[in-house]
Amino acid sequence: MVHTLDSFPGDRTTRLLLAFLVLALLIVRFGLLPGSRDIRTASDALIVIAAVLYAAGVIFPAGARSIRKSFEEEKWLLLFTSLYLAAAAAALMGVRLENDTESPLLSTLVYLSIAYAFLCSLRVFLARFGSWVLENLAPWAILPVSFAIVIAFGTFLLMLPASTPEGSLNIVDAAFTSTSATCVTGLIVMNTATGFTTFGQTVILLLIQVGGLGIMSFAAFFSLFLGHNAGLRESVSLIRVMDSDFVSDLKRMMGSIIGWTFTIEAVGAFILYMIWDGQPVGWTPQAKIGQSVFHSVSAFCNAGFSLNPVPAGPSAGLFASPENLEGFAHVPGIALTIGTLIVLGGLGFMVLTAMGAHILHRMRTGTRMRMTVQVRLVLLITAALILTGMAAFLAAEWNGSLQGMTLSQKLANSYLGSVTPRTAGFNTVPTSALAPALLWFYVILMFIGASPGGTGGGVKTSTVGVLWMTMVSLVKRKPATEIWKRRIPSHDIKRTAAVFFMASITFALSVGLLLLAEQGSGSGFGTFDYVFESMSAFGTVGLSTGPTAYLTWMGKVIIILTMFAGRIGPAALAAATGRRDVMHYRYPETRITIG
Repeated sequence: MVHTLDSFPGDRTTRLLLAFLVLALLIVRFGLLPGSRDIRTASDALIVIAAVLYAAGVIFPAGARSIRKSFEEEKWLLLFTSLYLAAAAAALMGVRLENDTESPLLSTLVYLSIAYAFLCSLRVFLARFGSWVLENLAPWAILPVSFAIVIAFGTFLLMLPASTPEGSLNIVDAAFTSTSATCVTGLIVMNTATGFTTFGQTVILLLIQVGGLGIMSFAAFFSLFLGHNAGLRESVSLIRVMDSDFVSDLKRMMGSIIGWTFTIEAVGAFILYMIWDGQPVGWTPQAKIGQSVFHSVSAFCNAGFSLNPVPAGPSAGLFASPENLEGFAHVPGIALTIGTLIVLGGLGFMVLTAMGAHILHRMRTGTRMRMTVQVRLVLLITAALILTGMAAFLAAEWNGSLQGMTLSQKLANSYLGSVTPRTAGFNTVPTSALAPALLWFYVILMFIGASPGGTGGGVKTSTVGVLWMTMVSLVKRKPATEIWKRRIPSHDIKRTAAVFFMASITFALSVGLLLLAEQGSGSGFGTFDYVFESMSAFGTVGLSTGPTAYLTWMGKVIIILTMFAGRIGPAALAAATGRRDVMHYRYPETRITIG
């Protein structure tokens, strides 16, 4: 009888230990000692070995099932793998130690091996992490704990010497940046382009991607699609967290989320590359790719982090000392592309999937497919907010920050200025230069935020829509809340009211504490600046009128907690108040005076 490696005792432990080893080597190689050639050579050799182990199926037997069938005995596969590993490691060590340089082919193979080993190790961790979380935590606690762990790990990575040019970053600033990236906010205490190295920027980008989709989205993806069998308790927890009905629905949902995300981000990066390729930026092709990918991911995830690209030479843009995307306010394509990515990310994956299904149905049959009430409500409110925001921006800034622009530039910048306060944080005109009335309108948009299941924050468009229709139904003396001849359950109305109330209390508390922490700081900012800052943090927006970099350490901690509450609070409250069996009893009714 031939035994497979699946049945070997300790196989799961072996996979976990190998994953730990790979991640530790990556941290040492890229984060702690990136300049040491000997460390780089030794770690690369070990990582290549791990990559071959993964590929050969010694650690993941299913990955090499077809290879294994060609051998009569398992030992021949092990012998073949061992010889291959020895040859690969020896060749790598020999070339590296003999020469300071290496061939492009060898470098490509090494980095491909590193990427493959990293993804395989990430798969192991996320599958184990997802299992532990689902088995040990209540559904409402899954998101807070998951995000807290990711933020802590991101803080550790940003404190590594390789993350910053100076080689060190204090824990408060590291935690602030990690929280801002993971909660896809965009508030920064130091310039992302100049304050972080390529390694640090890569860490920020990964945190944005994980935070935008949600750590449990990744864990569920690996659990459902990459070989981990979820038990009954895990399946029920996943269903509650992801707001699904069945595991089969959950699988379709996860496939849709991953597919939509990487497709839209890739298309966005390509469009940005083509636009920047026609601009006098003075970048290498590699730099253009890096800028395009970073901004596409940041925009779709509604993060607002930017590498502050500016044109080279005399075409320095319309504003002095430009920040974020202000250097390209004169290029309508940038604002339109970034704005559209923001809208698509903020709509939510359920809406994107429904829109895709509707388009395919129309192409195949020539008939329209009826969308659900939630999809129609989200699309209606989103369109109304975009048009209202554009009108407000044009009215307030036509002779202000938009002065001197062409009509196409004004329309493009007003479009971005309309969608960005609903959790994105990108800007092509200085936020501090906007009219006070427009900034107050921004506060309202930041509070509303994006849509359920999207990458943005806020109380969500559907919450505002349900509460508005509840008021309309009440005024019209209808027996229940009605939307397009459909009745909204009273339980869902209570949930939306709870989310709205929780958000209001959190925002008010954040403003009060921030004003208390910053009084006497001598920064020169007024009360409204801190009100705007708190709402930007709670709505995970990232826009600021200036005080972020000048906050005291206590002010930074308050903003960290506000960003965390804004990103996690509504979703955690929704998970905690989901549909469950209720006790059937009723007390005598009484009246309470309202208003």
